[in-house]
Amino acid sequence: MTRAAGEAAAIVPRTVLIGLAVIATVGAGLLAAPVAQGSYFGTADDPSGDSSDPSPGRDLTAAALSYDRRRGVLEGAVRMQAPPGQAPGYVTLFAGLRTATGCDGYPALGFGSASDAFSARWLRLDDPSGAGPRGDARKRGGDTAVQRFSITDPQLAGLRPNCVIATLGNPDDATAVYDAVGPIELVARPELTVELSRVPTFLVGGRTRQITVTVRNVGDAATGPVRVRYALARGVRTQPRARSLPSIAAGGRRTTKVAVTLSARGTGSARLKVRATAGPLEARDDAALNRRRATKPGTGGGGGGGGGSHLCTRYQADLSGQTGGSLILVPC
Repeated sequence: MTRAAGEAAAIVPRTVLIGLAVIATVGAGLLAAPVAQGSYFGTADDPSGDSSDPSPGRDLTAAALSYDRRRGVLEGAVRMQAPPGQAPGYVTLFAGLRTATGCDGYPALGFGSASDAFSARWLRLDDPSGAGPRGDARKRGGDTAVQRFSITDPQLAGLRPNCVIATLGNPDDATAVYDAVGPIELVARPELTVELSRVPTFLVGGRTRQITVTVRNVGDAATGPVRVRYALARGVRTQPRARSLPSIAAGGRRTTKVAVTLSARGTGSARLKVRATAGPLEARDDAALNRRRATKPGTGGGGGGGGGSHLCTRYQADLSGQTGGSLILVPC
């Protein structure tokens, strides 16, 4: 069957190769193209020279995939020993469910593309027949050794895959596989956010107000113990300076209070900064505290918003095969 002989018919048989029970040897590798952050990710190296075809462009050396099930974001990358050149193949990169026979459980989701092409397709496979939605995906690195794929589509949201497999096969024969990476464990990770809320529009210098701090886990695994700290800022005093919170389950949240006092002297505004950490995870927020002098007893200002900047660290998969992913600081 040629690539011109019907796109859907050509892709579905190749994606069913997700069921190959090929166990890749995971080794050390150099950091390559990162894959954007998600709640699930997996990455692994594969030895050079283990392809059934002698062409280095038909030899997979790494694969990585990241999935955000809430937004339906799927991103992945494969690395070959060399650009495909005159020996192209057909690449599939899929996440599915482990069974006794490999990574061949459904539903599954992933990408398919000719290694010498600059375009790709995404698919959601609901059952072994290949039924499910599909469409065009973004691809970078067409005809190069490192190729990246991405798509955001609500039709991909809501799944819970736990393994990844990548294959590189004959573009004209879906049963002929040159090389494969996986099954790779697709790891669920926590993600922290922290938010200051019920921040008064104005604070009277020398008086204390309670501000609510909410820490959320928007990822898919428990956070472990969480530490909330308030940064030293000129003219701002907090009580307590830090607080420990129990682990937050996936999708859960915890709230705490902080007593904030602005110095009686000075004018203008100051900033309250909060930082939440759980192991290597980190999230930050800050809010402006506008100072004013009391004009009569009880004056303290009404409620308002923080108006700060929300920053979080999130895991991203990479092609190193060593750490299983790294952390980046991004807007929440």
